[in-house]
Amino acid sequence: MKGFLLGLVVAALAFGGYVYWKEGQRPSTPAKVAADAGAPVKEARERKKRRHRGATRLARAENGGATSAGPRASAPVAESEPEPVKLSSADLKLVSQGDNLSRPDVIHLGDATDESGSRELTQEDIDARFRAKEDNILDCIAHARPDEETYVPGRVTVKFRIQRTGNVRGVQVEAPAILQRGGLTGCVKGVVGGLRFPPSNGSQVVSYPFSLT
Repeated sequence: MKGFLLGLVVAALAFGGYVYWKEGQRPSTPAKVAADAGAPVKEARERKKRRHRGATRLARAENGGATSAGPRASAPVAESEPEPVKLSSADLKLVSQGDNLSRPDVIHLGDATDESGSRELTQEDIDARFRAKEDNILDCIAHARPDEETYVPGRVTVKFRIQRTGNVRGVQVEAPAILQRGGLTGCVKGVVGGLRFPPSNGSQVVSYPFSLT
C-alpha cells in the first residue's frame, strides 16, 4: 500500500513539473513586443496625415503668390473659393480719363463730302453702329476687373464725339478707379475710335452708360 501511495505522489509531481515546463515555453514576450511595435507605426501614420493636411494651406498660399520649399510644395491645392479683393472707397471713386470732348469740331478742307450738311445723324444711325461693338466694350470692362470674383459696383460711361464726316474724334470713359487702373480707357478707345458713321450736318457728343453687375 505504501508503495502505491509513493508511486501516486511521484506521478503527481512529475505531472506538475511537466505543466510548469509547458507554461515556461509560451512565447509571451514576443507577443508583447509585437503589440508594442504596432504603436510607433500607428503614431507615425498619424503624424504623416497631420503633415499632409498642414501642407494644404501652404499650397493654397502658393497659388495666391507665396512661395514654398521642400516636399510641401507638391501638396494638393486646397478646395476652397478664393477670397474676393476688398475694395476701398478710393477704388470705387468715379474717374474720367480720355480726350477733352468740349473742343469744337475742326473741319479741314477736303474733309466734307457731298453728303455733309444734307442730313442730321439720327440716334438709330448711331445705335446701329455702336451696337456692333458693344460686346468688345463689355470685354474691355471684364478684363479691367481685378478678378472674376470681385464685385465692382457702379457704372461705366463711354462718351465720344462724332465729326460731321462720320469719324470719331475724342473718346472719354468714366468708371471706378479700380477699372481705370486695369487699362479700361485705353481698351475702349481702341474699340470706339474705329467706328464710322454716316456724314451729317454737324458734330455731336454721344454717351453710352453700362451698369456693372
